[in-house]
Amino acid sequence: AQLKYDIDDGVMHIKHTGVPRALSGHGIGKLLAKAALDYGVQRGLIIKISCGFVKNYVDDYEPQFLKYIIS
Repeated sequence: AQLKYDIDDGVMHIKHTGVPRALSGHGIGKLLAKAALDYGVQRGLIIKISCGFVKNYVDDYEPQFLKYIIS
């Protein structure tokens, strides 16, 4: 499983989350998303998300992160 991101000028850009089909449905993508969001917030980064999975995760489960996210 993987979550791709980069950090530049204080902005963490979350680009892609991928979980192998065999591991799908076990919450691994959610764990990756939460870990990345926590990482960014703990380091005082602004977060930009272009990964649809992570966008949906924030909307559905972690709306408290919305204040750290830019479009």
